[in-house]
Amino acid sequence: MNQEETRSLIASQIQHTMDQFFQTTIPTRFRLVGDTPTAILDSEDYLTSIEPFVTKVQQSVNYCRPDAETRFLALRIVSRHSYFVVDVNNIDYDYETAHEVTTSIPVYVLRLSRHVKITRNPTEDENLAWILATMHRGHGNDPLPLVDDYTRPVVSQPQQIGIELGAGGGRRQLYSGF
Repeated sequence: MNQEETRSLIASQIQHTMDQFFQTTIPTRFRLVGDTPTAILDSEDYLTSIEPFVTKVQQSVNYCRPDAETRFLALRIVSRHSYFVVDVNNIDYDYETAHEVTTSIPVYVLRLSRHVKITRNPTEDENLAWILATMHRGHGNDPLPLVDDYTRPVVSQPQQIGIELGAGGGRRQLYSGF
């Protein structure tokens, strides 16, 4: 199966997966992390090549929950997987203070592979909030979505690129890449 066929297969499953999710789960506010194989994305323009998946997810959420508000917050590209974050009904989100806010919001992971599935990942609620605040600090006033590309060489200190960060000398592991 070539790259385009794989992308089409994955995209065709998103609506059904989101329908099933909303039939069994009734979250009001949550974060959706799209776990996407980096190999199916265009390495010259990751953001543009992942946007059809993000758009399909947002459309699916709005189809199932017409009053839902979605916001594409961030994209992180690593060697094998890329992760995008879409907030759903996070009405408390404020771009101006997002670099300070680490409010824990339920995280669900949408695994975009040949068999698309969605799972709850409560261990990431606090961690992802912290990572997003760190990304906001690192990007200054960049518009959303914030994009971190770890596939390109970077000459920087680990504290500046968010690999290991933590208060009081502690270290924080990133969620399987996000």
